[in-house]
Amino acid sequence: MTRFRSQIDNSLKNNLSRLITLLIGVNLLFGCTKKESAEKVVTIEEPEVITPTIDSLSKEEFDEFYHIFDSTFTKLQKTRQFNGVVLGGKKKQIVFKKAFGYRDIRRRTKLHDDDLFQLASVSKQFTAASIMLLKQDSLLAYSDSINKYFPNFPYDGITIKMLLDHRSGLPNYIYLMDRKIKDKQTYINNDLCVDYLYEYKPGKYGTPDRRFRYSNTGYMLLAEIVEKVSGKSFAQFLDDRIFTPLHMDSTFTFEKERAHQDNVAIGHTARRRKYEDYLLDGVLGDKSVYSNVEDMFKWHVALLQDSLFKQETLDEAFTFQSPKRRGNYNYGYGWRLFHVSDGSTVVYHGGWWRGYSTLFVHYPDTEAFLMILSNRVNHAFVNTNNVFDILDIPEFRRR
Repeated sequence: MTRFRSQIDNSLKNNLSRLITLLIGVNLLFGCTKKESAEKVVTIEEPEVITPTIDSLSKEEFDEFYHIFDSTFTKLQKTRQFNGVVLGGKKKQIVFKKAFGYRDIRRRTKLHDDDLFQLASVSKQFTAASIMLLKQDSLLAYSDSINKYFPNFPYDGITIKMLLDHRSGLPNYIYLMDRKIKDKQTYINNDLCVDYLYEYKPGKYGTPDRRFRYSNTGYMLLAEIVEKVSGKSFAQFLDDRIFTPLHMDSTFTFEKERAHQDNVAIGHTARRRKYEDYLLDGVLGDKSVYSNVEDMFKWHVALLQDSLFKQETLDEAFTFQSPKRRGNYNYGYGWRLFHVSDGSTVVYHGGWWRGYSTLFVHYPDTEAFLMILSNRVNHAFVNTNNVFDILDIPEFRRR
């Protein structure tokens, strides 16, 4: 047992050492963004360096945390065929990181804990973050009409804010493109989706700002707005303003070659069949960011600091944007939210896309973090209440 404990400690120290090296920054100078003829350079002050240490938790806390995570997901693997990678953190420390199952189930290629997954709708937080950065740079306003960016758009009365908080009433572009395009294997891009909305004008799902209705179309359009305002591709903007400054070196948006790298887990059906390439994989904004659990931990740490966002920017993003919606569950800008009875807020998002099931949980009050990346559809990680308990995330249960 002593030898086993030592192996865990050494592995954790090595992981933490790598993380510390990646998080140390020197004067982050972000790329230029353009609006018409004006050029604005945004310089971000050097962030406070958060240095996780093994001393953040007592040995007893560490042992209990590790045991709960390991036993929970080992059981889910045996009883529900859970297949994926899990990272749990507490008090700015990675405490548990482990892979369960296979990258390729049929070939029984083992998963590694640094393998990459399609984040599915967990990608939306990076789209929202891009808009938040442009707003901080005074290059757009949440109140802007989207007709400013899409002249003669066939749906009136919609603002950027309504796209962010899923209150636009827009139809689902996914159904439109799947219905109209017969070639399902050739990738398409956002521009074609926008063109089809102009051309076919499918019926709205509701009146703008009347009610919350989750919208992939809204986030696809937000990625287009980022390009129009910044003068960069959406992928380049994410690299320049988020992934590179935070040393999220393994994270990228969909490209055919990169999405088929050996270290990318393959999405599987419940019956262990691989999902094939699909035309909408290349559409960005609502999905199609690829990452691993450790890069997502770096993102969690960044959200605890002011290295990217002013606190007032984050506070607004973590505020219920559909206040008339009943209950403790709501939506902000790119994140789902849960209000705890003590007044704190759990920030989270789940995702599903063609074999990938994902869950991101960020709790600023206790700096707890959970990232689950799965490449088999069977919802095997929904019964994890004991995991939330050990994370000290009160009352929150994934719905």
